[in-house]
Amino acid sequence: MKRLIGLVLSLVLVGSLMASVGAAAKDEPIVIGLITALTGPTSLWGTQERNGALLRAEEINAAGGVLGRQIKFIAYDHKGSPAEGVNAYRKLVDQDRACVVLGTHFSNISLAIAPIAEQKRVPILGQPMEPKVTMPAPGKVNRYSFLAQPSCIEQGQMMARFALEELNAKTAAVLTDKANSYSTSQAEAFRDYFQAHGGTVVAYIEYAGGTVDFKAQLTQIKPKDPDVLYLPQYAQAGGMQVKQARELGIDAVILGSNSLSDPPFVNACGGIEVAKGVHFMFNVDFSDPRFASFLKNYEKRFGEPVVTYHTLFGYDDMTLAVTAIKNAGSTDPEKIRDAIENLKDVPILMGDGKFTMNPKTHRPVNMPSWVFRWEPDGTRKPIKLMYPAEL
Repeated sequence: MKRLIGLVLSLVLVGSLMASVGAAAKDEPIVIGLITALTGPTSLWGTQERNGALLRAEEINAAGGVLGRQIKFIAYDHKGSPAEGVNAYRKLVDQDRACVVLGTHFSNISLAIAPIAEQKRVPILGQPMEPKVTMPAPGKVNRYSFLAQPSCIEQGQMMARFALEELNAKTAAVLTDKANSYSTSQAEAFRDYFQAHGGTVVAYIEYAGGTVDFKAQLTQIKPKDPDVLYLPQYAQAGGMQVKQARELGIDAVILGSNSLSDPPFVNACGGIEVAKGVHFMFNVDFSDPRFASFLKNYEKRFGEPVVTYHTLFGYDDMTLAVTAIKNAGSTDPEKIRDAIENLKDVPILMGDGKFTMNPKTHRPVNMPSWVFRWEPDGTRKPIKLMYPAEL
């Protein structure tokens, strides 16, 4: 009898202990991580991306959190290095126990993380435009990697269509960094679409990553006298290329990627006098009244204005991640992965305000981007909203 009573008491104690552990787990915050650039030449992008995600997490926590729990947001610096990006992902998953990771907006870093995410089975949702991040081969999808903006292919095609239809361009030249998939993927998409729809690419020139003097490449382009010059580059390289092209007397309309949308690009050009007239892809039109509250809340929280669309990367990605957790009804990364794959008509700020994930590509369905132009007064003017479905 004593043994029986002892056994019963032991079971009661174990049951009580397990219940207390379960209750504690329910009270613990849900960890969501971010991998971004917090130091180096693109730290403006990364810092505002982190702030955007933090602002959204704080808003959600103030409204009661998700699944009755608060969000614990942790951001790590990838330092512009694929190896550092992988280390940050491992730390978030293995040490911090993140159930979903946000980031990155660097394609080469996301390419390095993607196979690790397949091993760890914790989803990563971000803005890397390189198509191979989500689809390493035709018909094959990386199950744990997701893109939340139009891909390099879509953005390159949209800009080519803009050149043909809005600028009536007949000829184009393209300059691309052969070591950077962000650049080459857009360049190839622009070239192929432009030629397939009646245009002529008079020069398609690759250069080595790290190049700072582009006069040799631009000198090859000048005698071709293209109607448009397409520069799918990051801000620093793009700015130097625009500056040197104008110095050589190239008067083509210059088109570029969304990385040419922020002040660092204008600075690299040497000022707005050089940057004016450059067209670029841009994810949002901040002059739209629906952004007023977000812009005001951001400036109040961080004491600085929003200057880059990367702020919305963080903000919207946090919205999508929390929506997936809510839809999954769980912090199980596998269930969250399934929920991300099936996101539909989620209200966000970018694009046209709604987000749907394509489960076959892990990319957005029919998500538009703007073509903007740098104006002489230093402002960015929206020119046309382009939809991939129109291509």
